[in-house]
Amino acid sequence: MLADLNFVALTGFSTREPALRQKSSGQVKAEFSFEVDRPFLRANGEPVSDLFLVDAWQELGEWVMENVKAGTRLMIVGTLNKESYNSHGAREHMTIVKAKYIRMASDSVAEGAEDLGGLKGDTWNEALLLDACDLIQEAVRECEAPASLDSVENAV
Repeated sequence: MLADLNFVALTGFSTREPALRQKSSGQVKAEFSFEVDRPFLRANGEPVSDLFLVDAWQELGEWVMENVKAGTRLMIVGTLNKESYNSHGAREHMTIVKAKYIRMASDSVAEGAEDLGGLKGDTWNEALLLDACDLIQEAVRECEAPASLDSVENAV
């Protein structure tokens, strides 16, 4: 039996400078917004994208503060977390990417994704999913300087 899994891999661009926040526990996190282009266009030809808030904790957050600027192309691997808060008397919800691994992404990652035209479909077959997983693995190996605490071998 497969255990429950919460795993997301994204490539895209930071859309603003990261902000450093310190929790009352003393832990630090970097927060930044991240845009991911969808692999299709609207009927009028305009691109479609999704915007996420990314949290990177402790040493990874410190790396983000030193290396990420608005417009930085990144590959992020992490988990999706649903958080809620009160705003003007109403309960608001947002999905946050909790980064576990961040690297600068090369253009070849995006080119490789373009080769997987089936990603534009509403469903993915097993072969396409395995090809997408191979692309993630190649991207992790391709990047020279890991932005995680573990070596590349431990990250894969």
